[in-house]
Amino acid sequence: MRVLSALSDGPGLAVLRGLRLGGLTDEACAELCRSVISVAGTPRPRESAAPMDDLLTTQAVQPPASENGGGASSTGAEVAALAPHTDRAGPPGPPRVLALLCVRPAPVGGDSLLISGPSVHRRLLAEQPTVLPELFRDFHFGAEPALARTGPVFSRVGNRIAVQYNRYQIERGHQAASNPLTPAQRAALDAIDEALRNEALLLRLPLRRGDLLMLDNHTLLHGRTAYFDPHRHRCLTRAWAD
Repeated sequence: MRVLSALSDGPGLAVLRGLRLGGLTDEACAELCRSVISVAGTPRPRESAAPMDDLLTTQAVQPPASENGGGASSTGAEVAALAPHTDRAGPPGPPRVLALLCVRPAPVGGDSLLISGPSVHRRLLAEQPTVLPELFRDFHFGAEPALARTGPVFSRVGNRIAVQYNRYQIERGHQAASNPLTPAQRAALDAIDEALRNEALLLRLPLRRGDLLMLDNHTLLHGRTAYFDPHRHRCLTRAWAD
């Protein structure tokens, strides 16, 4: 199947366009997403540690203060960009495949951002090789008992480079473990963050209603541009599989 080939032997992603969502509730769309991802592996159960985590919707956002300091704007919700990361999920660890189904896009913005972990590794190898040993050592990820784990950012799986990264969760994990990041660890994380901001490595992918993005969560990092959603209309569904 072309989807499986794209995930395992190709770019690590596949996009299915134009799934028919007419008449489906958001919850039914989430079940459809889980059904489609089953072609790539065994779907994970819905995350018990985070109810409704399969529905990604715009939460209430405090409008930003006006430039003159005269109070909050009344023009709706602008949601900040989401830095590229991989999903960690719960036990037994990071899922192999992630699927995102666009039920309703944001009125403005909210494009998916994708970046190859091996490409980031190659960039660091060429430009900042001294930080790489730290990134192959274990970090703490997350603070919740059901979700916290340890592991490296980069690892070798056969002849391939695998990646797991989320700077926010690493910061939380080390704080919760009372194990502060060392200067060498911070320098390594700063280097990978710099590489993740490199526009030449990023793929921007707008998702329309009915588009389903499936990606290898061990190879690709995903993020999102900022978006404007005054009526909290935006909705994506998420599913994981192994």
